[in-house]
Amino acid sequence: MFEIPSNQLFNIVLFLLVPFLCGYLLKRYNLPVIIGYIVGGILMTTLSFSEVSLVVIQQFASFGIMLLMFTLGLEINFDRLYVQRKIIVVAGVLQIILTSLIIFIVSMLFHFTPLQSFLIGIAFSSSSTTLVAKIIQDRGEETSFVGELAIGILMFQDLAFIPILIIFTYLQSSVTSYTNLVKDIGWTMLQTTLIVLFMYYVGKRVAPFMFHKIARSSRELLNLFIIVFVFVVAFASALIGLPILIGVFIAGAVVSQTLEHFHIFSQVRPIRDILGIIFFVYIGTHLNLATVSNSIPQILLFTAVILAAKFMILIFIFVYLKLHSRASFHLSSYLFQLSENAFLLLSISYANGILTHDQLVSLTASVLLSIIITPLLTNNKDLFYLYVRTFFKRYVPAVEMFVRHSIDHSYLSLETSRRESHIIICGYGRIGSYVGRALMLADIPFVAVDYNYQIVAGARKEGVDIIYGDPTDADILKSLQIEHAVALVSCLPDIYSQEHIVINVKKINSKILLLSNVHKREYVQRIKDLGADVVIQSEYEASLSIIKKLFAVKELPKQDIINKVRHFKLEQGMGI
Repeated sequence: MFEIPSNQLFNIVLFLLVPFLCGYLLKRYNLPVIIGYIVGGILMTTLSFSEVSLVVIQQFASFGIMLLMFTLGLEINFDRLYVQRKIIVVAGVLQIILTSLIIFIVSMLFHFTPLQSFLIGIAFSSSSTTLVAKIIQDRGEETSFVGELAIGILMFQDLAFIPILIIFTYLQSSVTSYTNLVKDIGWTMLQTTLIVLFMYYVGKRVAPFMFHKIARSSRELLNLFIIVFVFVVAFASALIGLPILIGVFIAGAVVSQTLEHFHIFSQVRPIRDILGIIFFVYIGTHLNLATVSNSIPQILLFTAVILAAKFMILIFIFVYLKLHSRASFHLSSYLFQLSENAFLLLSISYANGILTHDQLVSLTASVLLSIIITPLLTNNKDLFYLYVRTFFKRYVPAVEMFVRHSIDHSYLSLETSRRESHIIICGYGRIGSYVGRALMLADIPFVAVDYNYQIVAGARKEGVDIIYGDPTDADILKSLQIEHAVALVSCLPDIYSQEHIVINVKKINSKILLLSNVHKREYVQRIKDLGADVVIQSEYEASLSIIKKLFAVKELPKQDIINKVRHFKLEQGMGI
């Protein structure tokens, strides 16, 4: 009854085994696993698959994309978007418009047609939400200013993906009347907007009740209802003429308003990941190694020009929004790559007859290269930033002077009166602002420095003595009169900034008490070795507070609590 032909099973085994081995190999070298899946698909282009196997694989890939779009909508956090709405919306809109325009021009120079160049510009304007969010999470920077802003901009791009997908769906090589095309696209966008507003209205009132009721009856029924809900929405979208992926994306955004959305995401994610892998492998099977090898110089040049242009555009946007040069560089290093959504958009253009097979292969290779490069840059973004600043300082001093005085710290200046026995706070985010508030309550003099213009402006309104600048800059530290300070608290999120602060501070004032907060346990000893007097690891200190309270709740004797906490510290290698 359930017999499957052995040759079809063998093809499916190969289809999954080869990408698994490629993904495992790349993971060992700290490269994105997604590249391994696509490379596995590329390697299998030499294998012959039966027509039935390809149809089955394509269907599973389509289901994977549907669940990918659903979870993309499910992860939309409207509260996070609202907090930094001004910067996120302006930066997101400018990135899409300016990047699309520049890439359009570059594509024309590389002999693509105007229509092809237009679509390439739009497809390459966005950044990779999946990749960047994973990198930020791994680095522990999701609560930092740069991390939150980057994720917010990515979420805005995910919302902008709806009209972009509509444009790609309707544009075909056989278009005879662009007037009718514009009308169709405009009508679909209006229709989509109305549907989004209706679904949001319904979602706020009906979806929470419906999911909550099913969740109370049975967890197993809830899991089944999730899949039923996705496919019902997909079917309804097809009936009303709305692109299925857009309908599923909107459904995810609606469900994100429910209390059960965390459980829903946890249940859908494993299925999405497996089916999503099949999609990326399927993408790889469309690449021909012979075609790529013949076009390697052109692909490398095209990719390099596009990524460099996108990086510079992003820096310009963030500088225009009055962000510090370091924050602008960090954000640009997170957002300069091409999005994995480009795979889908390019595939649609190929299916609509706009792109040739060779062009699809070359453009897909460009996306792959950008994804491979991204972890290498983001993991060393502080080193690259310092290298660029050093290069300008040595060879182009005029540019360095412009960055230093016109971009980095000309907006808000510090009082120049002499200070004695004060405390310096580097980084006035969550932890730094708590420390500053406590010092103000105790009437202890302090001065703070941060490269987030909004934080500095807001703190100044509250009467905080703070300047806008890079805390790792030795000149900035000197302007804070560090030689007369008694202590310095470093609250910056990244390890490279911490290292440079410790080194510069100890060079200027070796007697100062230096306290440093780090996010990862492995950084504690390194910062101590560089000269920090006290190194605090946030998660460890939080767990220690919880442990003490739990011991107190269980009414353990005070001395017993002290002994157990001391034992815990020794066990964790954090000292007494």
